[in-house]
Amino acid sequence: MLAFVLRRLASVPLLLFFVVVATFFLMRAIGGSPFRLEFGGVPAALQVQLTTFYGLEEPWYVQLWIHIQHLVTLDFGPSLVDRYVTVDGVIEQRVPVSLELAALAIAWAIPIGGALGVYAALRRGTRLDTLATSFSTVLLVVPVFLFAEVSSTYLVWDWGLFPPGWEAGRTKLLAAFVLALAPAGYVARVVRAGVVQTLQEDYVRTARAKGLRLSRVVGVHVLRNSAAPFLAAAVPTMALLITAAFFVEQAFAIPGAADYFVASAKTRDYPMVMGLTVVLALVVIAANLVADVLAAALDPRLRERRT
Repeated sequence: MLAFVLRRLASVPLLLFFVVVATFFLMRAIGGSPFRLEFGGVPAALQVQLTTFYGLEEPWYVQLWIHIQHLVTLDFGPSLVDRYVTVDGVIEQRVPVSLELAALAIAWAIPIGGALGVYAALRRGTRLDTLATSFSTVLLVVPVFLFAEVSSTYLVWDWGLFPPGWEAGRTKLLAAFVLALAPAGYVARVVRAGVVQTLQEDYVRTARAKGLRLSRVVGVHVLRNSAAPFLAAAVPTMALLITAAFFVEQAFAIPGAADYFVASAKTRDYPMVMGLTVVLALVVIAANLVADVLAAALDPRLRERRT
């Protein structure tokens, strides 16, 4: 297991390198300058000086090397748009809020989606299975911004059933619930497929033939042996949560990283975009690593297969 974990950790620097390179070229491809007047910038006479000061006139490979150095030192420097803000400061203040929202959403998504998937699998081929599967599909395909806008507009702002602001516990749970809907639909489909497959195994049929209650067979045999593929597929939905959290944060006025990320992309604030992208990529990589390790711990065959 230790060798398995070390091999996974060894791939992290290479993944982050590709993230930095891809982000760098994507930002350069859209063009523009962070010092333009429409971005609240400075007159043209000072733009040249600022461009030189921040090294934006350097060749692309020099600028890329600067970003790689920032990645190694985890010091992404100041914002190019707001001189009173540093990238590290925004990461320290805003990213934890986004991560808390994502963690609460996972706490909603896994039990809701898991219960829905098991329920559908145990009633395979019936109308209840069709209903549960259709419901999970609706959760998965309806855009999260639609759920976010409708719930925040009516429940928070118009009807006042939930107090506005991130500090209110009830509003936190509501925002996390909205964010969890799509992942819950995905989890339900993954769990249903895994449980249906496990129910067809010989050892499950033998346990049922011995007269064991269905609840015991499901709890002892089915869920445990369905956990590995479930973790391998469900935990990486953190990437979906991070992306969808942008819409939820804006709808509920949550002080997360979404506002800075979107605004920085529009204003070409390269250090801010790079810093937030790297941190969020680390979160996604960590989620995948946790999924791999937990799945390998539950099923030793996965360790041998991925060596």
